[in-house]
This record gives sequence, structure tokens and C-alpha cells, in this order.
Amino acid sequence: MLKLAKNNTPVYDYYSNGDGSDPVSISATLDNAGGTVNTATITAYLIATTYNYTGISMSVSNEQTGIDWKLSVDNATWLDALTSTQLPAMNATSTDQVKTVYIRGVINNNGTVATGTYTTPDIQVAYTENPA
Repeated sequence: MLKLAKNNTPVYDYYSNGDGSDPVSISATLDNAGGTVNTATITAYLIATTYNYTGISMSVSNEQTGIDWKLSVDNATWLDALTSTQLPAMNATSTDQVKTVYIRGVINNNGTVATGTYTTPDIQVAYTENPA
């Protein structure tokens, strides 16, 4: 399985997978001064267990108007989506593999978005699962 977790220890604390019970969330304090505001960065972990995973990609779908979710593998280069170039194969056939992923929001600071806490609509992780 390939899932997103809050930690990288052997007892993984996974974010919810489709049911919305424990989503990735960001908080923003806005003053409507214009421009954009970057939220704090969330450090998450892509956890691979059991198989060899190839063609890994990650994206955010159904973003709220005024909030642009960004992803990074180095906490410096922010992208709308991560491809297999940024997320190379993860072979977990003998032991779990972990890849750090950073998530943040870029929010319009012009009155179109209110100060608050926002949850990502959906982080999509696509991959090919290759049994041992």
C-alpha cells in the first residue's frame, strides 16, 4: 500500500483515505492587504509497504477558490503536482520505504478567502503496484 502519513515511525498515523475523517489541513490568518499568503508547511510522509511502486505521482484536486495547494519534495521548489521525476520508485518488498513530502497553501489575501482552517479537498496519489 502507498499512503500519506503524519509520521515516519513504524506505527504510522495515516491521513484519512477518502472518507474525510482525518484530512490534511492548513490554517491561514489573512488581513486582506492584497497579494498572497503562504501557510505554514506541513511535513507529511509517503509510506510504501509490501510492494515495489513505480510511476508515482501526487496532485491536489478540487481546490477551493482562492487557495492554491502546493507540493514539494525539498521544501524549496513548490509545484502543483509531483511526478515520477520528483517521486522515484519505492521498493518496499523487503522493508517499508518512506519519502518526505511537504504541503502548503498559497492563499489570496484580498478578501475572497476568510481567515480560518482549511482542509485539502483531495490529495491524489497515483502509482503502479508491482508485486515481488
